[in-house]
Amino acid sequence: MNLVRSLKAALQDLYDGAALMPLWWRVAVEQTVTRYRRTLLGPFWLASTTLATAFSLSVVFGSIFGGNFRDSMPFIMIGVVAWSMTGGLLPDSANTFVSGAGIMQVQKLPVSFHAYLQISRALINFAHQVVGLWLVLLVMGLAVVPHWHLLLTLPIVLMAGFFLAIPLGMLSLRFRDINYMVSFVAQAMFMLTPVFWRRTQMPGHLHWIVDLNPFAHLLEIIRQPMQGHPAPMGDLIASLAFMVSVALLAVGSLTFFRRRVVFWL
Repeated sequence: MNLVRSLKAALQDLYDGAALMPLWWRVAVEQTVTRYRRTLLGPFWLASTTLATAFSLSVVFGSIFGGNFRDSMPFIMIGVVAWSMTGGLLPDSANTFVSGAGIMQVQKLPVSFHAYLQISRALINFAHQVVGLWLVLLVMGLAVVPHWHLLLTLPIVLMAGFFLAIPLGMLSLRFRDINYMVSFVAQAMFMLTPVFWRRTQMPGHLHWIVDLNPFAHLLEIIRQPMQGHPAPMGDLIASLAFMVSVALLAVGSLTFFRRRVVFWL
């Protein structure tokens, strides 16, 4: 009976957090504005950093792999921007409740509120990077019209990030070393995920590294539509499976540890 009540409370927490959408969206916007106050480019500084990395990788690895410029340049640049959204889920999720400690100590809000806030900030940053990316590609004559599948796949990535933020954020809050460990893992995952290289360039016996990497699938369902192609069905199914898995973890974490979060601050 206690378990049933805890489960209902966990689901109610998710609902109450969603009902506060005007609040967490406004806070996300205000935090973004505050971060870049008194700068000329504002959030586009973050976009410029990502685009500089993308351009450098495009020049270096495009030359190394000997690919066609018009093919490799947008592939790598869009891949890096897409990775900022998909791969960025790991460090951002781990920092969900650590960064929200100030709010949690002065205001009683649903635990899920902070996960909604985190994914809202990620969406705002990604939007600025996409605008900067398309301006660069347009100037270079490499811009294409995104496929409509992006309207379906982006919410999948956002929901996966939202659900991941709850269990990973709780774990990182309880054991602070996890936060640093996740940053290390994210760096390793960047090299092991086909961001600036293609799966076909990897030896066949090592394809399992990509196949078992959920962030590789999340990356592709963002990158392919941004390149004007439909999302690959295999990557779409794998991404949905990952989203459902982390959703179950999120509900379980809220069921058993929701009341303890405030004591771990």
